[in-house]
Amino acid sequence: MKVIAAVPLLLALLAVPAAADPMRVERTDPGHLRALNRSSLPPEVIPPRTRYVRSQAVYSLPKGLEGFTRYDAALSRLCQRGAFGQEMDGFYWARTPDKRYGVAFSGGANLSDPQNKRKTGEVYFFDGQDSRCSVYVGEQAKLMPHYVGP
Repeated sequence: MKVIAAVPLLLALLAVPAAADPMRVERTDPGHLRALNRSSLPPEVIPPRTRYVRSQAVYSLPKGLEGFTRYDAALSRLCQRGAFGQEMDGFYWARTPDKRYGVAFSGGANLSDPQNKRKTGEVYFFDGQDSRCSVYVGEQAKLMPHYVGP
């Protein structure tokens, strides 16, 4: 019985020094709380991604554009101002004996037309894509025998 009464007394004696001397908390050096000095690290250089685009011939016209297309002065003026043209110059193209023309379709393939001047069933041929741009318009049905698929 004396042993059982001594156990709480022993526990009380052990708890007193702990209460008198709490565990000390180590403090972090204030210098560790600052952000890293990024100026000493070399800048991370990310190389630009190169976009590879494969151009594609869509028409082969052995006698040129003559008889298949007509020159459109209004669309040529819009092209010269940058308001009608190809999304990517030369992405689709037509080969002729004397020249290579950029091609865009009325369905919107490779065509930038913010003023909505395109007409259904037409193909647009571009000679240049700058201030000297010339636009030739042809009927898609008439040009189909000369279509070169991918």
